[in-house]
Amino acid sequence: MSRIPELLAPAGDILSLKAAVENGADAVYLGIKKLSARAYASNFSPDELEKVIDYAHLRGVKVYITVNTLIKDVEFADAAQILQKIAAYGADAVIVQDIGLISFLREFLPELPIHASTQMTVHNSEGVRLLEDLGVKRIVLARELSLESIRYIREHTQAELEVFIHGALCICYSGQCLFSSMIGGRSGNRGYCAQPCRKQYVVKKNGKEVKLQGNYLLSPKDLNTSEILPFLIESGVSSLKIEGRMKRPEYVAGVVAIYRKLLDRYAANPAGYFVSEEESRILRQLFNRGFTHAYLLGNPRNELMDHYVPSNRGILLGNVNSSSRGRHVSLKLFSPLNVGDGISFSCEGVGETVRKMFFRGKPITSADKDMVIDLVLSNPLSRGSQVYRTSDILLLNNLEKSFTSQTPIRKIPVNLKFIAIKGKNLELKIEDNDNNMVTIVSQYVVEPSRKNPTTEKDIEKQLSKLGNTVFYPVLLEVSSDPDIFIPLKELNNIRNCAVEEMEKLRTQKWKKPFLNFVFSFSPHIKQKAEKPLLCVNVNSIDNLIFAVDEGADIIYYGDENYHSHNKMTLKEVYDTVSRKGGKIYLTTPSIVWDNEMNELQSFIQLALEIGFHGLLVSNLGIIRLVQQIGCNFIVDYPLNIFNHRAVSYFHRLGAEAVSLSPELTLEQISFLGNYGNVECMVHGDLRLMVTQNCIVGSLMGGKNAECSRPCVRNVFSIMDEKGFEFPLRMDENCRTHIFNSRELCLLDDISAFVQAGVPRLRIDARYMSLQKVKAVIGAYKKRLDECIYMQPNSDIACRDISGKYTKGHYFRGVL
Repeated sequence: MSRIPELLAPAGDILSLKAAVENGADAVYLGIKKLSARAYASNFSPDELEKVIDYAHLRGVKVYITVNTLIKDVEFADAAQILQKIAAYGADAVIVQDIGLISFLREFLPELPIHASTQMTVHNSEGVRLLEDLGVKRIVLARELSLESIRYIREHTQAELEVFIHGALCICYSGQCLFSSMIGGRSGNRGYCAQPCRKQYVVKKNGKEVKLQGNYLLSPKDLNTSEILPFLIESGVSSLKIEGRMKRPEYVAGVVAIYRKLLDRYAANPAGYFVSEEESRILRQLFNRGFTHAYLLGNPRNELMDHYVPSNRGILLGNVNSSSRGRHVSLKLFSPLNVGDGISFSCEGVGETVRKMFFRGKPITSADKDMVIDLVLSNPLSRGSQVYRTSDILLLNNLEKSFTSQTPIRKIPVNLKFIAIKGKNLELKIEDNDNNMVTIVSQYVVEPSRKNPTTEKDIEKQLSKLGNTVFYPVLLEVSSDPDIFIPLKELNNIRNCAVEEMEKLRTQKWKKPFLNFVFSFSPHIKQKAEKPLLCVNVNSIDNLIFAVDEGADIIYYGDENYHSHNKMTLKEVYDTVSRKGGKIYLTTPSIVWDNEMNELQSFIQLALEIGFHGLLVSNLGIIRLVQQIGCNFIVDYPLNIFNHRAVSYFHRLGAEAVSLSPELTLEQISFLGNYGNVECMVHGDLRLMVTQNCIVGSLMGGKNAECSRPCVRNVFSIMDEKGFEFPLRMDENCRTHIFNSRELCLLDDISAFVQAGVPRLRIDARYMSLQKVKAVIGAYKKRLDECIYMQPNSDIACRDISGKYTKGHYFRGVL
């Protein structure tokens, strides 16, 4: 039988922590204020952390601290202090997104285990191996992977693997989303996601709006793997993770309790595994946007999304009868209803709490299925509207008891051995199921009984009173002389002392000495370049010719669709660049599954044999592949290089240059230039999302297993409620790439980049017309020359080459 994986639960606050622990979680994950990818959760302060860890460890539960946000250099000193405390307090691991922070931890806190966050977009076995080489203990895999892919990674790697099993899904590969920051300055990569995926959009096809039913086009259903849990257990993963640090504690209690039952049920009888109707109902009632298996069983196509409701839809309660009038609503119940339940309505998109309900004109507090009841609502509701129950007050109250009771539900079994010999000190040994042992020798010397002897039953009764502690006795062995007397006070004292010492042992053994080092920046290693190089992305021979003719120093050739290029085209583009004395690098995809890796590797080797100088890489797995091949490479911005430690790490791996995160300011970029050869994008279409789901195909590709591929013949975009239009580009693997509504343009500010000493500036010309390629590259080349040679600036500006444009975050930054 397969080993049962760890059940890992969210703890957004102290009540959720207790809910997770008391309902059967093996481990919890929780955030530190300002250093968590769920910045809007309550989270915990560093001062609260030690008590929280002790609470969990006392009860046999592991604690993983999320530090899964990108760290600015100005935050590194504070982060280092907090991490010292996390290590000293005995946390079982930290969950990290920032490769620079991982590098720091391996150097300064090597004994603190690291789990790589799903924000690192690890989705292939080579990416796992790279992190293994860096000393990472566990990898949280991307939620886009299939069971087949997970099994392959398990068979070809050594690190622990963790997967999500329940809760909200991101439509974008985690760690690849710039949507929130670009539309409002709130970075999802730093825990401040504004959830643009839960907003309404319309699809435009060839510039014209397409009429669709439901406009929540980027809003996926919630993950629910209860029915397929045996497949995940048998895939060999180490940990099963429940999403929900921003959910209420009752949600945590209910979901954890059910998955605990399901795991125990499988362990007892794998062949007889089932999910009861009541368990399924509770999972739906606690929170659902509709449920999906995501990509675990293959491409879900149109089954992944709910285009109608971006929030909790609850359970259908009934339809408003034709006899209803205005605020007075009559409906036949499909399920029970109680005063205090929450309800919502399909058409109006609002909800409220049931305050009063009537049956045959009389007020009632509860109603059963099939009853026809009357409700008085706050707002009118049209006839035929569907009514949903979004919260069940009785269920919530029952779940609340599980984590608010004064008597712990979760208890640790202990064995007690009591020795009472006349003329000797009392002795009590206590041992738990983790082989922790405490021996207490009392100052009390056992006396002969003068009148009423203390019997073994008296001793057992008193020592068994473990009450509100977390312990319960499974074996109590008493070894005593006959006719002895022990005051009840002495029995209580020795029992209480033993319990107290066992509690200390169970918590203190995890703690470590506080390593009180002072963080400081490494010395600067690089002088500023005199003249920036102009790097240009292209994906066609025609665009390439214009780029090199206008003076591009470096060419990045290709995109996600590498199958469209062959040996002849690669040779032609190489020869074109070489004749102009430039360098050309092959652009590799940001998402490459294991079943795509061999073909891509052959394509890479073909390009290198032709003479390509190296690769542009935006995928951890490809970086490890490049190291094995032994070729030059440049790290691209989807790898989220945010601080000096990340820059230094990739340069130590052998990177020629590092393209920085577009969420950094120019001031931050200038500082990072002291630590290596850095690059930033100054012009072009900035990708905001990459999704495994083909948005267009799921909407208009038909309902058959095979998509009709409407994207091949048409141009698509989505438009938000403010009229901003975001281009969609589907690649050869049917992934969707969503681009910003405004082109990035920094032509007017190039002098600031030159003064800041940025050594490499990039233009993405892949989606420009030939005329625009010529105009844009020519304008930047001229402006750079004007800055370097102190010439007056020409009149051409961003408004002349871009129309609608943005300066990104270079002068405003992100939260």
